[in-house]
Amino acid sequence: MAALTMILDRKRSWVLAIWLLMVLAALAIIFSRLNFSYDLGLFLPGPQTLSQEVLVERLGDSPGSRYVLIAVPDNETQISDLITSLEELESIDEVLSDLTAETAGAIPEPVWSNRYLLADMDWSIEGLQTALRQRLSELGMGSDAAFEDMLRHDPALTALTALEPLAAGRDAAWLTSQGQRVLVAVTTAPAFDIEAQQRVVEGIRTALASNYPETESASLSGAGVFGVDLRNTIQQEATWRSVWASAALIVVLLLAYRSFSVIVLSALPLISALVLGLLGVTLAFGVVHGITLAFGFTLLGVAIDYPLHYFSHARYQLPEKAIGAVWPTLRLSAFSTVLAYLALLLGGAEGIAQLGLFSALGIAAALVTTRWVVPALARAKPPRSRPESRTRPPEAAVSLKIARWVSLVFAAALIVWQCFTPNWWSNDLSALSPIPAEKLKRDGELREAMGAPSMRYQVVIRQQDLESLLQENEALARVLQEASLEGLIDGFSSISSLLPSSAEQTKRQARIPAPDVLESRLAAAVESLPFTASAFNAFVQDSADSRDRMPLVISDYKDSPLADALLQFLIPPDEKESGSWTSLVTLHGEIEPRDLETLLEARMPEAELVDYRSASEELVADYRQRTGRVLAGVLLLIALVLLWQVRWNRSLVCVFVVGLSLLTTASLLRALAGPLNLYHMMGLLLVAGIGLDYCLFLTRNETNSSDTRHAVLTCAASTVAAFGVLAASSIPALNSLGSAVACGVLICLLAAWLAPTVNSGKELPAV
Repeated sequence: MAALTMILDRKRSWVLAIWLLMVLAALAIIFSRLNFSYDLGLFLPGPQTLSQEVLVERLGDSPGSRYVLIAVPDNETQISDLITSLEELESIDEVLSDLTAETAGAIPEPVWSNRYLLADMDWSIEGLQTALRQRLSELGMGSDAAFEDMLRHDPALTALTALEPLAAGRDAAWLTSQGQRVLVAVTTAPAFDIEAQQRVVEGIRTALASNYPETESASLSGAGVFGVDLRNTIQQEATWRSVWASAALIVVLLLAYRSFSVIVLSALPLISALVLGLLGVTLAFGVVHGITLAFGFTLLGVAIDYPLHYFSHARYQLPEKAIGAVWPTLRLSAFSTVLAYLALLLGGAEGIAQLGLFSALGIAAALVTTRWVVPALARAKPPRSRPESRTRPPEAAVSLKIARWVSLVFAAALIVWQCFTPNWWSNDLSALSPIPAEKLKRDGELREAMGAPSMRYQVVIRQQDLESLLQENEALARVLQEASLEGLIDGFSSISSLLPSSAEQTKRQARIPAPDVLESRLAAAVESLPFTASAFNAFVQDSADSRDRMPLVISDYKDSPLADALLQFLIPPDEKESGSWTSLVTLHGEIEPRDLETLLEARMPEAELVDYRSASEELVADYRQRTGRVLAGVLLLIALVLLWQVRWNRSLVCVFVVGLSLLTTASLLRALAGPLNLYHMMGLLLVAGIGLDYCLFLTRNETNSSDTRHAVLTCAASTVAAFGVLAASSIPALNSLGSAVACGVLICLLAAWLAPTVNSGKELPAV
């Protein structure tokens, strides 16, 4: 006996050592390669149409993503001091405000040097005289030395004409409905550089504290701010909610097994699941999204089911017999769940694919650890005598039948009621964002206050080369000017004002008169005006220089402060792929979309009017349908596996119970929370795997089913505890997922508990 104990102890030591080495090796790889991402674009579905491609591109790394919007009380003195403090920060390029827009200083390059190539000018005597009369009236209203110097070089203010489309719609004060003034801090770092954005946010808040010590009414918004807040929220919630979920699980396990050794051994499959899931995502994707990490502790409520089935059966059996009793059913259930989660890899959104791979690998790791590690480490104890099973009285069978029919009628009524309720699924793209809806709404209010044009409609053109795109864009501008005259739009802004085609620039160069011709025209133009022709010698010289200039190209904007403004209207091709150039024309004011679309089809069929609201709804709907088809195929495959592994009657019972549970859960969520989103769908997928596990165990025709029922009840309690904690999350994605699973598990438990037991027949071998 002593020799046998020594052999078993040696076996346990080897198993534990091998498990520890594998975990430590995986952790070493993880820590050497792990990079976190908080890029919100990873959870955007893959685009299928031109409109959707442009939508996803604009929601990703766009020029506006480097803007931090700051709303402060409207006090010009304090605002001026705040702007000064912000401009001293190395992490901020510039600070924009309506208070400084009119005195922004010199015209930026390369617009100033190339102004006569960027905008049309009337070089005739009449045109010059008209421009000079306008300048005379402006000088009579007061001017400064900078303005007078500009007139000597550009009496027609051609440079301002080139920049005018950029200021369209921004003439009003940047005030919110609450009377706050909006400032825009343009950061040097992109929005996805969370560390740099953290320093920006801290610097801005320090400046706010020193300039507005008496109030906390200032607020920040923007992609960078959202990324910082999301990271901080995830770190806090991943810590505290995992602590609360772990505490809840410990309480459940103590109540169910009254043994600390069970708690310790149950942690091994969980550790294996988290480590292997993180390792797989790290190696497959290179970066791990923060949401994926936060999702990790939800495995507490799923992966722990496997050791719990074993421990419930090991109460009255030796370890090998206990694992042999549950292994065939456990393996079939886990295989089905892993298969369903792997289907998420085919959806098209990288963030959701990460969640699918993380979960699939985690569940597989927990299953393997439960099968070969936990029983080997569990010390064999003399099995306790099993309590005598009680025979159900006849009235219990009648009560069970009544409960089945009542539950079935209730579920059917709920499903039918919701089937006649419109909008089952939400097509709102913002519902997929991990940012709370109130923050997104506030961001929209601040952008509207600063005069940002409505982004619902844009006209899009795509071409393989940039010159062809610019020429088509100029043709489109002529069509849109006609639309403006017809009242279909109020105005538009496009790349043509900053980057005309080389052909158009050459035409404008050809219209610039020779210096001697321009001097004679100027002399004639100033005859009846209090100007001297010599006052505009700089204008004559600049015009002569423009005649010999090479056409402006996009690379000339590389170090210009207008580079971001240029990219508001232009999407370059992907450097990794042979893509196309895309031009975006922003429409201002009220739009008549149908009439404008008709005009474009007749005059400019190459252009496409993009309705971003419709595009976003189509994007979500297409992704949901695509994911739904993949999952439907996987569920069909799971049903076939069930028919292969267990008898057809038991398979049909399991499929019916799981299907009814899913429909009931979806209907209840729809009734309580409104239209469902993709995270609810992911939760329902997890519910399907858990429900199948419960049903496979509870429908077995066992001599004594008390161990199975004890295990299922403990599993359900642990899952509801873990996902109930998740349902209280402030992150919308995790909140939707947690509420769907917690609600669905309770329904699955009830449905599987009421399901009839069926002769299990031949299953997978228990080895």
